[in-house]
Amino acid sequence: MSSRYIEIRPDNIPADGKISFKNGFPVLSFTISAQSGMLDPRSIRIVGEFAAYKDNLATPTPLTNGDNITMNNRLGIYNLIDTLTIRSQRSKMICESIRHYAKYMNTYMALTSSALGDQLGHLSETCLIQPNPTTFRKSVMESATTGAAQTNTFSAHIPCGFIQSGNMVDLRPDAFGGITIEFLLQPDSNVLFQLAGDTTGIGDAHYELANLKLTCEIQDPGDTAPAAEGTMDFNTITSLYTSINSTNAQIQYSLALKQVHSAFMTFMPVSNINTLTNDGQATTYPSGVGASKTALAAIKRVQFLKGGVKYPADFDYVANIEETGNTDSLLPDPLIVKGLVDALVPAYGMGRSSASPANMNRDYDMTTSVSGEFSYNNIPLGGSIMGLGVKYGLGGGEDFSMEQFGVSIDSELTADNPIGVYIFIKSAAQLVYNRNGVQLSQ
Repeated sequence: MSSRYIEIRPDNIPADGKISFKNGFPVLSFTISAQSGMLDPRSIRIVGEFAAYKDNLATPTPLTNGDNITMNNRLGIYNLIDTLTIRSQRSKMICESIRHYAKYMNTYMALTSSALGDQLGHLSETCLIQPNPTTFRKSVMESATTGAAQTNTFSAHIPCGFIQSGNMVDLRPDAFGGITIEFLLQPDSNVLFQLAGDTTGIGDAHYELANLKLTCEIQDPGDTAPAAEGTMDFNTITSLYTSINSTNAQIQYSLALKQVHSAFMTFMPVSNINTLTNDGQATTYPSGVGASKTALAAIKRVQFLKGGVKYPADFDYVANIEETGNTDSLLPDPLIVKGLVDALVPAYGMGRSSASPANMNRDYDMTTSVSGEFSYNNIPLGGSIMGLGVKYGLGGGEDFSMEQFGVSIDSELTADNPIGVYIFIKSAAQLVYNRNGVQLSQ
């Protein structure tokens, strides 16, 4: 079976070939057309150039050292993606859609790649990722020469269930057919932020993409073409968003999903979202204690619920800050860490991670700074890692089609400081296809 490699231009692109959210192109779309061949989704890469600017003049001003404008260093090019959607070209059926993709990728990259081996190595070349915020700002964001923007080339893989499932996609018109990959881009204000919190003169700061293309590998079926019907099984992510603003927070959702494998959630002050003064993609502890909105509010007790009853554990998860004799309340809680890792990382993928006591502790606050030691945006080994997670055993997953998913969180959150909660549910999905179309079942 022979293979061929193809390059595809975006479906929607302006005359100058440059994509910018600020200039009216919030959606980036690629279509792999129906043809005689088998697509290997794992070979899909988005290739292009990234640059950031201080203003939106006819000839925009490149960023320099004194501007102190950057974005989340662990995410790199993934900072730009708000929603990833994969559709069947023929029927327009949504095969997979992940909202808040950048927030999901922050935790995913933290727990599946090492800081010094991956993030400082091949991921810095392919995805513009760096484990150090200063190195990232100087190598990716800021121009080394006056008048010329720092242009960075990338060739990024797209982690998601459909692409990483290991299934081959039959592109024949009477089988699965072609696919369309859509990226809803993030607003500039939710990607870029100024380290000193000063937005004077940078209200039009924005990012720009150029010379974009999608590359992939297609195998010719030869004389032994498979049947023009079949199924594709993979795990996918369902994303939800809510907010909490009390010492005892109760979250309940009807998922309508039959095979839930795990769930995890991350936190971020609502005031940090869509602003040029804070990193809207970081994953931190809740914050707001007494009169201080920047002090971390430690989580003391967690209950995961199914239909209002504790499940899968019939006991409370009590954090180490509540333990008698704990002499260092800033250390990460091992039970919280284990729950997050179990919820996100498959057993075969536990060999690579950047999680450590250095970036999972509570020894920071929610202020931004160019080089402040205790600022949340200067945490070593890629940045803060924090989340609550639960895994639902082995096998076919847990049925949440008739009962609600819930979580109860006791914390030190006493200030009036709403905290955004991003919830990600990993569940099994199946695509059934034939000459009549494509059907998704979850």
